[in-house]
Amino acid sequence: MTSPTPNEPAGAPEGVPVGAPVGAIARRLGAAGLSTAAIIIPLTTVVSHSFARSTYPLLLPAIKDDLLSSNTQAGIGGTAIFFAYLLGVLSVTLASSSLEPVKILRIGLAVSASGLGLIAIAPNVVVLILGLVLASSGGAGIWITAPLLATEGVAPNRRGIVIGFLTGAVGLGTSTIALSTRIARNAADDPELWRPIYLVEVVATVVILIIVVFGVRPHNTSPTGGRRLTLEGLRSVPGWKPITAAYVVFGAIASGYTSFLAEALEKDGGLDRATVANIYIGLGISSLVGAPLMGWVSDRAGRRRALMIVMTVIGVLSTSIALASGPGLAVVVVLFGGMWASYPTLTATYMRDHLDAHSFGSVYGTITVFYAIASVPAPIVVGAIADWRGSFTISYLSVTALAITGLVALRQLPRHEPDPVGAAV
Repeated sequence: MTSPTPNEPAGAPEGVPVGAPVGAIARRLGAAGLSTAAIIIPLTTVVSHSFARSTYPLLLPAIKDDLLSSNTQAGIGGTAIFFAYLLGVLSVTLASSSLEPVKILRIGLAVSASGLGLIAIAPNVVVLILGLVLASSGGAGIWITAPLLATEGVAPNRRGIVIGFLTGAVGLGTSTIALSTRIARNAADDPELWRPIYLVEVVATVVILIIVVFGVRPHNTSPTGGRRLTLEGLRSVPGWKPITAAYVVFGAIASGYTSFLAEALEKDGGLDRATVANIYIGLGISSLVGAPLMGWVSDRAGRRRALMIVMTVIGVLSTSIALASGPGLAVVVVLFGGMWASYPTLTATYMRDHLDAHSFGSVYGTITVFYAIASVPAPIVVGAIADWRGSFTISYLSVTALAITGLVALRQLPRHEPDPVGAAV
């Protein structure tokens, strides 16, 4: 099968007969400007972020009662997640020169499944952290390759909304986990239940892996050879310094904000555990809507403008999170979630616009290394400050300061964006 041109959507997966049901589905997706990968790949980001990262802060109060002794120790778990993500990004960026992205994706799913399994059976904090490390490092393999695979054959003016669905799927996954947690705890009459949630995630990850193995057949994502962890490719992106600086700032915002959200809502916000689970459901729904919405906005208003809008709203709402309490806090957190979830989408889309299919993985991996480095210390710092001050107020006010710094960096992006690289290379 020949490769599609930049303006031609991908058709049926390679090796699928024209008359086969999968081929028919792929042709219909192609007519809509999408590919089978654009539909399947968002499922994988549920594993990389909803399972490997969002579940831990949601269940942290119960995990803390079972295995942990302080916020500082809980912060070590959060730091382990982001440190493992950094190691995973480094590994994936180097592996992208010799392995096809779809193979890296499959490996990431398998590693994440093993880590989630360890968390579910962890008898002590050491095994818990090892499971968090495996789940998060596998998640790096998923997230670095997902935007490329999902946008293969997709026209440039539709990339924002397609990549938005990657993060939107994370929101759907987070909502589902929160709802399932509430139902399971009510059924078991046990507000401390958390291990069965991880066991269900293991099963779901294995199912998604099987779907990817049999359903994703990319055309133009072969490895290029050579070591590719370098600034050379990143420097080729217009405005690489401000987009990198802003992503570094967002790395600290994301890890510091998410790691203790449930704990902060209970301890500082005065909310009970069931209400916090409901807020997570709303948080996931807002992510499901916010990420594709802002991707769509960026397709029409430009990436720079959309990035600045998101960073501004993050700064305003983070101040409200630090100072609000009671029912009003739920509204603020839900709105924050929609904006927060869309930022990685917009960054990935900005990078994809200026990179071809062969260089995207390594260059996006390089910028994500900087993001991951900034995200590593934030959870343990937030936990230590909370133990010291007895609340999370100072920590969440610092998010506002970080957002202002990120906004200053984003203002330096080129105002006139060049034409994006074609959908297929």
